[in-house]
Amino acid sequence: MPRDGEPRGVLASIPVFAGKIRRILRVGLIIALLTVSAIPMLAGSASGQGKLSDLKARLDEIQGELDSTTAKLEAARAAEETLKNKMSQLEKERSDLQEKTQRLRAKVVERAAALYKSGGTSILDALLDSEDFDELADTAEMLSRVSADDQSVFIEMARAQDRLAIVEQQLADQRKRVVAATDELTDLGSELQAKFNSVAAEYEALKEELAQVEPAAATSAPAPQIKASGDMVCPVAGPSSFVDSWGAPRSGGRSHQGVDMMAAYGTPQVAIVSGTITYAGYSGIGGNVQYLSGDDGNLYVYVHQIENTVSSGRVSAGQVISYVGDTGNAAGMPQLHFEFHPGGGGAVNPYPLVASIC
Repeated sequence: MPRDGEPRGVLASIPVFAGKIRRILRVGLIIALLTVSAIPMLAGSASGQGKLSDLKARLDEIQGELDSTTAKLEAARAAEETLKNKMSQLEKERSDLQEKTQRLRAKVVERAAALYKSGGTSILDALLDSEDFDELADTAEMLSRVSADDQSVFIEMARAQDRLAIVEQQLADQRKRVVAATDELTDLGSELQAKFNSVAAEYEALKEELAQVEPAAATSAPAPQIKASGDMVCPVAGPSSFVDSWGAPRSGGRSHQGVDMMAAYGTPQVAIVSGTITYAGYSGIGGNVQYLSGDDGNLYVYVHQIENTVSSGRVSAGQVISYVGDTGNAAGMPQLHFEFHPGGGGAVNPYPLVASIC
């Protein structure tokens, strides 16, 4: 029997049941609060990943635009150099033909004098009356009355003059092609510089944002605009564009022995590795040139810069040593012509190296 004052039957279970309900409600509330608080965190994480993806996509888009124009420029440069080299060959042939014609002309005069002395006045009259040596060489009557030596001189003279006329015409046509190719190259160079100038600010802003969204990016390089891989740093500290142009035709019949890293005029150039600047000077084709003898035993050559900011002494990887320019034969197309000489020996294609870093 329950004591007086104690709850009986169903009523006795109400406080216990109510307590359970309160505990369930408290647990549910806690779970609900945790769930609600987690939503912004998840959204923030998704937003961060989305922003990171957007930043990288925009950087890739900018780089793609630059690379596309650079590829066109390199193709136009190769075409121009091929035309120039052909024109040089024609100029050399013309010069040789002019010298040959002068020698043959002297021989013709000598033969004419001999014919005159021998009484061959009619032959001499034919020689003097001919408007050109083609007409003379085609005169069957005359050729039948002169010696074999005389015939060979007159015929050779006529052929040399014919070939000289052909070469002169080819040269005129070639000059037109070279002018057109040079104009196209100039336009593409201006277009590329305009793109570099227009995207430079956005590019650097994107890099800074990327470093904030992806903290690892901020600690993987000496500065936001400098790209690094291990102990090596991209030699151009800013937006740049380049293609594999190793072996492409260059002036004077040379082939390209480096990679041309196109960039905005004045973009910093930095030491790819720690080492010593062992040479800094000026050459007609290269303009301002620097040799960086790396601590890794390799030689790195920088060409066409505005000036050699560092001319000697120790430098650290990522240290500014010069600025992108167009000295030498790069007028109008600011770039870093970069060479890689493993062990200080002959140049090898540097494209794979810089492509892995930059």
